[in-house]
Amino acid sequence: MSLFRTLDRTTSTSATAVARPHTRIRPVLSFLCPAPHTTTSRRSFRARPVNSPPQLPSPTPEHMDSFFIQALVRAASCSQHAKHMSTYRDVLPLTFTHHKARRKSIVQNNERRELKSTKPGREGSGPLGKVRQFAEKELKALVDYYGINLNAGSEAVLPDEGPLVWNVGSDHEPWPVCEDIHAEYIKELEKMLKNEQTPHEDIFLCYKRLPTPGVVYLSTKTIRALLHHLSIVERASPDSMQRFLSILDDMKSSHIHITRSEWTSAIYFAGRFMGKVSADELQSALYIWRDMEKRAGVRGGLVTLNVLFDLAVKAGKYTLAETFLKEMLARKLKVHRHFRVSLLYYYGVLQNGDAVRKTYQELVSSGDVVDTVVMNAVIAALIRAGEPAAAEHVFERMKRLHATKAVENQTPAPKNWRERRRLSLDLTYKSLRLTQSAELHKQTELQEFAPIAPDSRTYGLMIRHHSSTAGNIDRVTELLDEMRYNRIPIDGTVFIVILYGFSSFGGVRYSSWTRDKLESVWAEFLKSVEDGVQRTWFSSMSVIVALKAFKKCTDAERTLRAWEEVGRVWKPSPQEKEDVVRVLRRLVPDYTFFDAARGG
Repeated sequence: MSLFRTLDRTTSTSATAVARPHTRIRPVLSFLCPAPHTTTSRRSFRARPVNSPPQLPSPTPEHMDSFFIQALVRAASCSQHAKHMSTYRDVLPLTFTHHKARRKSIVQNNERRELKSTKPGREGSGPLGKVRQFAEKELKALVDYYGINLNAGSEAVLPDEGPLVWNVGSDHEPWPVCEDIHAEYIKELEKMLKNEQTPHEDIFLCYKRLPTPGVVYLSTKTIRALLHHLSIVERASPDSMQRFLSILDDMKSSHIHITRSEWTSAIYFAGRFMGKVSADELQSALYIWRDMEKRAGVRGGLVTLNVLFDLAVKAGKYTLAETFLKEMLARKLKVHRHFRVSLLYYYGVLQNGDAVRKTYQELVSSGDVVDTVVMNAVIAALIRAGEPAAAEHVFERMKRLHATKAVENQTPAPKNWRERRRLSLDLTYKSLRLTQSAELHKQTELQEFAPIAPDSRTYGLMIRHHSSTAGNIDRVTELLDEMRYNRIPIDGTVFIVILYGFSSFGGVRYSSWTRDKLESVWAEFLKSVEDGVQRTWFSSMSVIVALKAFKKCTDAERTLRAWEEVGRVWKPSPQEKEDVVRVLRRLVPDYTFFDAARGG
C-alpha cells in the first residue's frame, strides 16, 4: 500500500489541523512550496498569503507529531496543485533567522513498535551462511558489553529484493546559443566541472552568465555533472541550498527531467540547510518529496526515504520516522549500512541501548563492513542512550582490534571530508555487491582493508562527554595525550567543549579544572588557529565560551587579556565583535575602563 494512501487513511478523520506552507523562507524557496489557489474544500490545501495574520492558533504539542503527516496528505490531495509546477526565480541572498534551542523529546521504550516482516528468513542458510561468520565474532564483541542475548525473541527482518533501478533517462537536446560568448561560458563551465575541487561559488557564477534559464543551453551530461558537483558539500548551508534549488527550478520550468538522486539532494538541502532540523525544515522537505512522487512521478528509493527518516528523527518527529521505516518495508528496498547507521542514531536518541546493540549485530550479520564511521555511530548512540561506560568499552575495544589487524592491509585514515565520503561510499557499495555475489574471500579482504582505529571524531565524542557531562578533566587530559601520541589532529570543536567544561566546573575550591590546565589548553588552541589546523576556527560563540572560562577560573584582568589574544588571530565582523563585547561587559563590569586604557 502506498505511503500516501496510508497517511490519508490515518488522518482522514482529523478536521482540526490545517497545513500551511513554510512562511519563514518563502521569499527564497518558491521551489519548496506550491502557489496559493482560490478553490476550497474540506480536503484541499489552501496556502495563506504571506502578509495576512494567522487564522488559527498554533497546534498543541500533542498534535505536532501528526501535523506534518496531515499537511502532506492535504497538499497531495489537491488536484489543482497536482497540475502546477512552482518556479524558483530571482533568488537573492537572505539573512536567515537563528533557530532557538529546542529541548529534545524522548519517546519512551513502551511507545515504540517493532517492525516485523511478513517474510521471515532462515539465518545461516544459503551460500552466504558461512561468509557472514568471517569476522562476526570479533566485530560483534566490540559492543557486547552486558552479555545480553540479542537473538532472543522476535527480530525485525527487512526484505531483500535486489538493487534499485535508477530512472535517469532524458530526451533533452541543448538549445543553440544566442551569442558566441555564451559558448565560451559553457566550455569554461565544463572545464571547471572536471575538477572536483572547483569552488561551488565559481561554478554557479559561471552558470549564471548564461541567459535564463541557463540549463537549456547545456547538454544532459553537463547538467548531471553540474548538479552532482553542487550536491557534494561537507554540510548544507543556505547558500548551497539556494544554488542547487535554483538550478532545479530552471529545469522544471524548461521541462528537463530531474533524476531521483537530484530530487533526493533537494530534499536533503531543504531539511539541513540551517544545520539543526526544525519543524519548518522538515515541512519543506516533505513538500519537495510530495512534488517528487505525486507530480513528477519519480518514486523515492532507499536513499530518499533514508534522508526523510533522518530528518524526521532530528526534528523529533518519531511517529513520522516510524512511518518512513514501514514504507521502506512496503517498498521492499535493499538496506545497506548507511541506513543502519541512521538507525543507530535513532535508537540512541530514544535512549534504547539494547536496540543500539541489536542494530549493530544485524549490521555485522548482514555482511556490511564495520569501520571507524560505524563504530563512531555506536559510541555516539550509547552516550545518548545514557550508557557512557558501554561507550568507553567500545572505544577501548576499537583500539585493541586496530592493534591486532595487519597494518599493511589497512587503508590510511582519510585526511579530509572528501576522502571520508569517498571511502564510506566505496565500502558500502562494495560490500553490497560482494554479499550479492557471495565472493567470500573478497569480502574478508574488504573488512581487513577497512580502517577501524579511533579518529578525531571518536576522541571528540569521548572528550565531549567528559567535558560537558562527567566533568572529568583528568580523563580529558589522557585522551588529549593519546591524540598527540598517535598524531591525530585535534578538531577545533574539541577545544570549544573543553573550554565549556572550564566554564561549567572550574572556579570551585578543590576542582581539578584549574587555571594552569586552562592556560595549557588555551595556548594549544591559539597555536592550532595560527597554524591553520583543519576545522579549527574562532567564532563569536567559541570566543564567548573561552571568555566565560577565563572569568570563572581566573580574574577580570586575565579575561581581558584573553580577548586581546583573540584579536591577534581572529578578525571578527562588526556583528560578531558586538556580540562578544556585549557578553564581555557583563562578565567584567569595569570593561569600559580597561577598554579605554587599551585604546579599544
